[in-house]
Amino acid sequence: MNVKCTILILGIFLSISSKILSQKINGLSFVASREPINQQHITPVLKTNSNYIALMPYGIIRDKAIPKIEFNTKGEWFGETENGLLQYANEFQKSGIHIMIKPHIWLRRGVFTGNLKPNTKEGWKLLESSYRKYILTYAKAAEQLKAGLLCIGTELKEFVLNRPNYWSSLIKEIRSIYSGKLTYAVNWDEYKRFSLWGELDFIGIDAYFPLSASKTPTILELEESWDIHK
Repeated sequence: MNVKCTILILGIFLSISSKILSQKINGLSFVASREPINQQHITPVLKTNSNYIALMPYGIIRDKAIPKIEFNTKGEWFGETENGLLQYANEFQKSGIHIMIKPHIWLRRGVFTGNLKPNTKEGWKLLESSYRKYILTYAKAAEQLKAGLLCIGTELKEFVLNRPNYWSSLIKEIRSIYSGKLTYAVNWDEYKRFSLWGELDFIGIDAYFPLSASKTPTILELEESWDIHK
């Protein structure tokens, strides 16, 4: 059985704007929990020398046939809601750690978000209107927190490919609310087809590139494989 070796690099951002961040981003994704956080949760992050944390409020689509995004619901964990995001961010900022807000959509029954593609006009309208409400909620939160980065979407290949005008309009609306930097997180296999890089500040890649078919690849093999992608 061949095992593909993949590496996730959190926070690879290549600047495509004339202004770049003056400090390298050493970022971690901070997984939400049921409860508020305190210094006990922040200390391990500080020990890694991280200067950025990605906080991920979730939206849920319960049925892909009815693609309405629900968020801030009673069934979500505290850290996945707007109130949780604000509490987490405030605690990290007290320790001098910067914030990236990175909303995620979760589709029930294991459906990959990149394949989210409604079959009807009504479905598209429902998806677009609910996504707008969802992302603008967190654009306002990002502005309130003075977050350094806002990721406007994560691995939504079909949504972006089929609705580029919607996304261009949405980016303008987000910028009217949020004054920080914008990025988008493409899956590793779709970054060449993403048409909106010129409207954002940074390229974001979820870099799960397959590096080897070997079960136990050598370090040299992995390094040479990374050279291609770099």
